Amino acid sequence: MKVSTLALSLISLSLVSLSSSAGEYETTVGLGHEYGGVLGAQLAYKTQDSKYYASAGLIGFSAGLQTTFSENSKHAFGFVAGKEEFHGEDGFFFVTYDYHLDGFSNNGFVIGTGIGITREDEGGLFADLGETVTSTAVTLNIGYKF
Repeated sequence: MKVSTLALSLISLSLVSLSSSAGEYETTVGLGHEYGGVLGAQLAYKTQDSKYYASAGLIGFSAGLQTTFSENSKHAFGFVAGKEEFHGEDGFFFVTYDYHLDGFSNNGFVIGTGIGITREDEGGLFADLGETVTSTAVTLNIGYKF
């Protein structure tokens, strides 16, 4: 399955869950793959212990989900998939961990990391040589929730 197809599937799944549980919308701005690349914004639908989001940034887009295992935990686990021009121009997928400084349910700073794969054209940003290279990568994400 292509990463872009996975991202569309995540968005579809999040829309299905909108009708099945009560929650709220949350916006976040930040840096990293969870925010669509270098600098971006994230729109999320959040329940008490889960969050489904889509992000758009200056150089890409992403979609993903996060979940906690206890009420208002500071720790959240999930995954993100998307595409961005500098490090994942043919797509990326990361399993993520985020630390919410003021708790998952509250506004405030979020710091996170993840490990996964990126797919890039061998020529990089300025050339399309037709060969895609898949590699393992680590991501760092920093944001602020409103």
